[in-house]
Amino acid sequence: MLTAVVLAGCDAAPAQVERIEEPLPSVRGEAVQLVPDEVRYRFPGVVRASERAAPAFLHGGVLRERHVVRGQRVEQGELLATLHNPAMAPAFAAAEARVRELDASLSRLGRDVERARTLRERNLSAEEELDRLRSEREALAQAREQALAQRDEAKAQLEELTLRAPFAAEVTDLDAEPGDFVAAGQPIMQLAGVAEREVAIRVPANLAARLERGQAASVAPTFGTQRIDGEIVHVGRAGESMAPVIVALPTDSALALGEPVRVQLEIAARPVTRVPLAAVVDPAGSAPYVLTIGDDDTIRRAPVTPGRLAGGWVSVNGEGLAPGDRVVTAGQGRLEEGMRVRVLP
Repeated sequence: MLTAVVLAGCDAAPAQVERIEEPLPSVRGEAVQLVPDEVRYRFPGVVRASERAAPAFLHGGVLRERHVVRGQRVEQGELLATLHNPAMAPAFAAAEARVRELDASLSRLGRDVERARTLRERNLSAEEELDRLRSEREALAQAREQALAQRDEAKAQLEELTLRAPFAAEVTDLDAEPGDFVAAGQPIMQLAGVAEREVAIRVPANLAARLERGQAASVAPTFGTQRIDGEIVHVGRAGESMAPVIVALPTDSALALGEPVRVQLEIAARPVTRVPLAAVVDPAGSAPYVLTIGDDDTIRRAPVTPGRLAGGWVSVNGEGLAPGDRVVTAGQGRLEEGMRVRVLP
């Protein structure tokens, strides 16, 4: 009877059920960015002098003497080499003798003209004689002018038998030895200027079309970490699909002649969409995606294709992802599409 009374009391009491709501998942988000992209290209090169020369004689002959050695530094105008040509000195001497001869003849004719003029004033000679002497003197004066030109030419050719440095430079190579016969225009040595340095590279034609003079370029030694700010000073025309580009280096750079370097060019590209790397779920998998946060704080899944990584941000391609959209960067573990979340500040 006691058991029956207890059971009856339990059936008579109303059921009390307390409903507890679960809290919303907490996440952190970041806005999708649209930023201008830059593509970096690297090309190998070798440091060289901006001023270079291969001195040569205008005439052939025997190299009489060389006044410099390999590796020597020379100043502008300094004597480099002399040439022996047996025809040059006699030609200059003959031209000088011809000028002296014409000077003596002109002096004599001048006295004759003055004497004839005096006699004519006294009516002691004919007018024709004075005219003849004047014409002869004018013809001789013209011949003297031609002789002076020939003498100057012979003197210039004689001076061409000596080579002088066109600028302050270093002798990098020697192409002829004393006693060798050298032809006209044959290089005697190689000079590299000591004032400025540059690097020459070759780039594809489509890239050269996007380069401009004055554009910055970064230069670094192949076997070092130092970086030097250079400047593009020349962009050549493309030949065989490659174009020459010259990058000037600052005068205080420590790079030596012939040192191998890497030249980095940064080219502006079209803007790209990027998100924090932490927002990409399974970035190395076959189906990476991000979780976006809607205006009502609901989760939506957006497949993406990751691109280049820079500074903790990765460029992505994906439909339905626009600049300004919020993506989840922390707390993706238990989220599903359509769930509401609480975005932490």
